Amino acid sequence: MAHYRILLRDGSRRTRQATRTRTDVHTLYLEERAAGSWREVAAVPLEDVEALHRRFTENDGSWTWLNEPLPVPVGVRGWQ
Repeated sequence: MAHYRILLRDGSRRTRQATRTRTDVHTLYLEERAAGSWREVAAVPLEDVEALHRRFTENDGSWTWLNEPLPVPVGVRGWQ
């Protein structure tokens, strides 16, 4: 399961483990798979999100946080 860090506009941040990320037009969701269904781990209003990072483990065991683009909202065409 991937580690995600959500940087918020107020300067704070949240770190969560999740299997996938998704958005609708208002919210960023981090979810995990449990008993065959998707379960919400975190939900953050998009207007509060400054950036989303994903943690990668280097060969030497150290961590690197890389920018992760926000997923395109499901069912929205022409999303920029």
